[in-house]
Amino acid sequence: MQSNTSIAAEAATERYDVVVIGGGVMGSATAWHLLAEAPGLRVAVVEPDATYAGAASSTASGGIRQLFSRPENVQMSRYTHEILDTWNEWSPPAGTADPEEVPDIGWHPNGYLFITEPELSDQLRADFEQQAALGVEVEWLEPHDVAQRYPLLATEDLGPAVLSPRDGWLDPATFLRGMARRSRRLGAVYVRDRVVDFETSGRRIMSVVLESGHALRADHVVNVAGVWGPGLSALLGLSLPVEPMRRFDHYVETQQDFGTYPFVKDPNGLALRPEGAGLTAALVDFSTAGGWDLSIDTSWFDTVVWPALVERIPAADRLRLSSTWSGHYDQNRLDGNMILDRWDAELDNYYFATGFSGHGLMHAPAVGRALSELILHGSFQTLDLSRMGLKRVFSGDAYRELTIR
Repeated sequence: MQSNTSIAAEAATERYDVVVIGGGVMGSATAWHLLAEAPGLRVAVVEPDATYAGAASSTASGGIRQLFSRPENVQMSRYTHEILDTWNEWSPPAGTADPEEVPDIGWHPNGYLFITEPELSDQLRADFEQQAALGVEVEWLEPHDVAQRYPLLATEDLGPAVLSPRDGWLDPATFLRGMARRSRRLGAVYVRDRVVDFETSGRRIMSVVLESGHALRADHVVNVAGVWGPGLSALLGLSLPVEPMRRFDHYVETQQDFGTYPFVKDPNGLALRPEGAGLTAALVDFSTAGGWDLSIDTSWFDTVVWPALVERIPAADRLRLSSTWSGHYDQNRLDGNMILDRWDAELDNYYFATGFSGHGLMHAPAVGRALSELILHGSFQTLDLSRMGLKRVFSGDAYRELTIR
């Protein structure tokens, strides 16, 4: 396919070993993994917005959990824990020329609690046993255990629960900045521009075309542009079942102290965690049509979220809604799990990761590592993510989470 965008002869064209499209947490993680393993690579990260105001990370809850049904998701989250455990080793220590580069990521290791209906007990037990076998610290709780430990939660309708006490949440913006600074320190070049097209020849992308009219020639191109990523893939002829999907978060002030409570996810899809003097709460409507609308439906909290809160936390009838904000999931309509691959059927040097459906922040380090392995080695080296690839998309063989999304 030849680019539809005319590249003027006088436009500056620079050459890189790898061009990464998207400078958020995933793009930055990809760059630093590449440069950590192969120092001296020329890596460009193209990001149009230095403020990241439209990035998914800006509105993410910041949750990091290992409670998944699919082993790949568990293991990716475990790698993120490795990053968190060594976070302070990533930056120059205080007293050096750049002490502010030791950002406090606001890590809250309050744990994650999955509470489910009795009908899911067998599946939850299977997940629990697999998680434990993969090295996750998990606790099995019966409803009376949950009631005793977390008395503000209603448990009459529940089956067993699973608690991962080492999980928690962090500040997404600081996590992103830390990733970006790490990749810059290793030599990544950040280009403030937007990719609008590609120039191809045969089975290769020769260059990415920028909104400014410039072009970046590349041996390898990685697309981790979040909700904008599928549109870029479509320019190359690759159609993916991923679209931006609006979702809301709400901050409510309460009279009760939830400070020691974990991040809770319940059978109705309600997700809540402590925040300041109250709670953040969300209940995602996965039937929401795709699109770019980020307007706030003020009735959603009153008619859906608040009743679910009162059902799970009876004392919530005295809460006060303080604020609501909206953001996008890059929602994989096939199965809600990421699609990560190299498009071997058509192009030898095009790699992408998309469709994270709300799990992107917590899996970004492992995604960056996996993409760097595909580029540098031609195959996965540390964690086999082939089950998350294109094959299932083309065959329609969904690979969903089996309990809570």
